[in-house]
Amino acid sequence: MENWLQRRLSRISLSDLNFYPIVIILFLTVIFSSLLIYDEYKGFEKTVHLELASHDGSSLMALEKVSSTSKEFKGRLIKIVLEIATLALILFGVIVGISKIINAMIAREVDAFLRFYESAQSKMKLINPDELYFSESIKMAHYANEMAKSLQSQTEALQQMNVNLEERVQLKTQALQLQNVALEKEQKFSEGLLESHKQFIRYAIHETYTPLSVIMANIELFTMKEGRNRYLAKIEAGVKNIFSIYDDLSYLVKKDQIEYPKKAIDLGEYVASRIEFFDEVAHFSNLSFDYQEPESLSWIFFNETKLQRVVDNNLTNAIKYSKSGEVIHVGVLCSMMECSFWVQSKSEKIHDEEKIFEAYYRERQKTDGFGLGLNLVKSICDEEDVIIVIDSNTEFTRFEYTFKKRGMDENLFA
Repeated sequence: MENWLQRRLSRISLSDLNFYPIVIILFLTVIFSSLLIYDEYKGFEKTVHLELASHDGSSLMALEKVSSTSKEFKGRLIKIVLEIATLALILFGVIVGISKIINAMIAREVDAFLRFYESAQSKMKLINPDELYFSESIKMAHYANEMAKSLQSQTEALQQMNVNLEERVQLKTQALQLQNVALEKEQKFSEGLLESHKQFIRYAIHETYTPLSVIMANIELFTMKEGRNRYLAKIEAGVKNIFSIYDDLSYLVKKDQIEYPKKAIDLGEYVASRIEFFDEVAHFSNLSFDYQEPESLSWIFFNETKLQRVVDNNLTNAIKYSKSGEVIHVGVLCSMMECSFWVQSKSEKIHDEEKIFEAYYRERQKTDGFGLGLNLVKSICDEEDVIIVIDSNTEFTRFEYTFKKRGMDENLFA
């Protein structure tokens, strides 16, 4: 019951507030009038009974007198009833009028507040306190107007801030567009320079191959005709170093443009051929090779150009960094599923085994080279899933590369 009454009262409107008091006042007025009329009627009835009782058994004149008195009291009762009804109606009308006036005043003030809150959605219109009657409403209007002024001020500040932000964003956008245009021009220029650089390297590599081949061919012809010559051997060693650098550059330029097909290669035999190629270079540096051939079949399925880059870079690095008069140990070791190629030399300890594979990095700056060899080797090993193991200490430095035999015909390993 309490919850129902609370819900009902929470939904009551001003029209309901105007209707219900009128009904209640009317109900109370009717009850009040009925009570007065009932009381007068009881008095009239009692008086008539008393008159009849006092003239009981009397003459006809006495009865006529009682009847006359009864009519008189009846007329008086009707008059009183009419007076009570008239007064009740007047009282009801006065109360209803006062209620209407008060409700109209309240409705006017509520309507003023409603208009104020409705106008808050677009442009706030302040409440005029002179149009209000109640002090509480005037106080509420004062607070509402202060709030409206504050909100209006904040709205204007936000609008101004928004305009400033839009202007700043527009200026920044224009600046970024200009920067983008400049960057696009610089990018096109850089791409042009890079393409020209690549083209130059291609031409330089292409043009270098012919004179190097001519030099090597003439060295071999001279050796066959005149025998080995100490000075010519130094030239041959230098040319072979140039050939190794040429092969690195050629691979770097072409690796993203051509396919490198794989084939079956005898790793042990191939490493032996590359040691023979660099033997004169090692001899020129007062070094020598000690090659440990594999005890079992050493066939792998690999691209020859990529394998040459791995083997040659490790052999030339060993020649470059080994201490004079030492022996460079090279070997190939195979199992049923994989083959390992390793190079071990006596050189200074490698301080950062991860960084040596970065492009242009050299631990000893005085050593010749561009710092690209091991970076190239690492990229090939990552592409072909070749495992690299480095063991470097004060006694020796060892590089080992493990190749998987997958992709080969099983008959090769029978």
